[in-house]
Amino acid sequence: MTAHFFKIIVLAVLTAISHGAFAQIKFTYDNAGNRIKREYNGALVQLNVKVFLKGGYRTGQANMGNNLQTYFSANSGLLPVTDPYGGGVVYNTIGNPAGVAGAVVDWVKVEIRDASNPVVVVQSKSLLLKTNGDVVDTDGTLPEFVAQNGAVAIAIMHRNHVAIMSNAVAAFNSGTVSYDFTTALNKASQKPNDAPQMASLNGKWHMWSGDVNADLAVDGLDVNKASNDFNAGLFDLYFNTDVNLDGVMDGTDMSAMTNAFIGGYFSTLLNYMIQ
Repeated sequence: MTAHFFKIIVLAVLTAISHGAFAQIKFTYDNAGNRIKREYNGALVQLNVKVFLKGGYRTGQANMGNNLQTYFSANSGLLPVTDPYGGGVVYNTIGNPAGVAGAVVDWVKVEIRDASNPVVVVQSKSLLLKTNGDVVDTDGTLPEFVAQNGAVAIAIMHRNHVAIMSNAVAAFNSGTVSYDFTTALNKASQKPNDAPQMASLNGKWHMWSGDVNADLAVDGLDVNKASNDFNAGLFDLYFNTDVNLDGVMDGTDMSAMTNAFIGGYFSTLLNYMIQ
């Protein structure tokens, strides 16, 4: 008889600001570390957010490429099983497009911010970006966040793209909240003097590639790092200067980096840094 071991973790989440609500989430994992069940009580919101990465764009294709997921074979790639943002989130079958999360481009980080004061990050989660732009949790379902009584803004971070933030979402207190960044440039918040926050490709809007050191701007530091990696001839690696997300640092990446640097692209989140 085969023994099955399960680990149950109860996570009590209480937001850091006064308009937050309380919720308790219980995760059940199998002995391989895969989450197999999620239960909760309290007020949670499902977030149905859609976003495209410029680096994931493939000419003539409606969806982004999942080259990093299937770099070596149909079920073996370069994507790490643990998220690269320090969240400790694990998806053990990330190299398998037939897994519960499907075809995955990369990990992203989603932040829920206070719309009235976007400096305040209420919650954040490391999640998976699918080739069709959907953002899902490691069990393939829509991610859940603690409900808020006030308006929020949704920020999307990626390890080598310029972060973006939504306009204010007035209601984030129940049910499913949907937000699609891909439909228009103005879906990404920006101040009058900000650079355009997204690029238009094939009729859809994409996050700019090139912020390889994740400091919210494409600048000389990014270009220098990209140049060093290009000269080193890096390939078969998961690294930030591979801005077109194909596992190789080559002239295509350098061209994208140069264009992004010339364009002077930066995130509107720079307006909301803690001084």
